[in-house]
Amino acid sequence: MDDRTRRTARRLLSGAGSAAVTAYRIDPSAPSTYVAHALSKDGRVLVAACPAPGSPLAVVPEASSTEVRVDITLDAAEPGVRITAATAHLLGHLTWVSAEEAAGVLGSACTPACRCAVTGEDPLERLAQVAGAPGGRLGIVTTERVMLHCVTGVSSHTVSEVLGVEAAGGTAAAHSVSTHPTHPASGAWSAQEVLAAHEAVSAVGQLGLRAVCDAVRQGEAHGWVCSSRPSVGVCASLWDRILCVDVDMHGATLMHITGEEVTTLVVAFSEPLQAAAEAGQHLEQMAAELLPRRLARP
Repeated sequence: MDDRTRRTARRLLSGAGSAAVTAYRIDPSAPSTYVAHALSKDGRVLVAACPAPGSPLAVVPEASSTEVRVDITLDAAEPGVRITAATAHLLGHLTWVSAEEAAGVLGSACTPACRCAVTGEDPLERLAQVAGAPGGRLGIVTTERVMLHCVTGVSSHTVSEVLGVEAAGGTAAAHSVSTHPTHPASGAWSAQEVLAAHEAVSAVGQLGLRAVCDAVRQGEAHGWVCSSRPSVGVCASLWDRILCVDVDMHGATLMHITGEEVTTLVVAFSEPLQAAAEAGQHLEQMAAELLPRRLARP
């Protein structure tokens, strides 16, 4: 469970979701500034923004450290309904670098989320684009801990724990890197790949996903139930539906909604996936094995 939450924290720090920075020491009431972000391999969070003139982040001089709060929100790619899959929060010190230094910082930085050979997506390119825009700035946030809110609850992790999450993964992590170089041991997928995996899971169909959810509840499939609560306030149009909350190379998080309760559970894959499209294939195979037994029950 700890490895899964740390992998989620690493995904969020590495560029997944939307990030906002608040200079709470300068003006706690000032609105947060949305930033592009990435995580370097040495544990620094790189941020790029175009802060509004006169705002707290705009008045902080270069090379001067200021205390900030960073909030990152990852929403499900489910159309028509907003579901927050996870949020990460940290307190740290932000230092803006000069325009001359920015190119050097980005050029020497290495991130856990490397370039995708298919989409060409690179989190450092996104930071460079924002920092190079009129009024753009590049900053470095140093911190020691990150707080994560996800389907498994609330947890706190040191940056070293987040960076070393795959150290115990051994063979599986090494196999992932050697056979698919665009997917580092961190299990980071690009935004396009996550969307493709989400669509592949949804394409399994409600009947198949229901069979998989039932199997997890009954201990017939790898995974666990994260939470169950009354479906008070849930729109009736969502009853009897199973939604994909999140998916990565290690598993899929599903939400089963009925008229009585909302159950969130994780379906764990037996081995880390090599490609996003395999998420749907894995669940389809599970459903094909489970459905005949489920339909045969009285």
